[in-house]
Amino acid sequence: MIAGSLARRYARALLDIGKEEGQLRRSLTEVEEFAKVLDGSAELREALESAHVGRQSKHAALDAVLAKAGVLPTTKSFLALLIDKGRMNVLPQILSELRRMVEEHEGIERVEVTVPMPLTAPQKDGLRAVLERRTGKKVLLEESVDASVLGGMVVRVGSTVYDGSVRTQIQQIRQNLQKG
Repeated sequence: MIAGSLARRYARALLDIGKEEGQLRRSLTEVEEFAKVLDGSAELREALESAHVGRQSKHAALDAVLAKAGVLPTTKSFLALLIDKGRMNVLPQILSELRRMVEEHEGIERVEVTVPMPLTAPQKDGLRAVLERRTGKKVLLEESVDASVLGGMVVRVGSTVYDGSVRTQIQQIRQNLQKG
């Protein structure tokens, strides 16, 4: 829980600065790209998160990675602050919070759709249009395929789940028959 509130505070700080500078989406993208580099290099991650590596060495490693990327000064300062505070290990949670906050600020709703087989482009477009009318927001569909759904789909919008799957309908029929 502490990591969650800590992640929210750091994400909120970067969000506020990004809004002030008009570089909100770019800040998010740069932090996402850095996180990918960090995920791809156990050696770099270990160096930046280790208590045994000195702060100057950590900053040198960060500078070497960011020099190629041409990131905003704000992004560089933010990542340097994580090093100074020993919080680089919280970056995945900060990034998750930041992504959520940026999408909320931009009026974007991330919707999870579980289907038994991949949706076609026209099906995705139709579903997106319906969901955008319902939510009043721009919808980003995250599709996952699960054959156990059997038919129909399960849609998760925030904490609300719309379950129109054949699997659930069969389970409900089974429960009703067992009661009667």
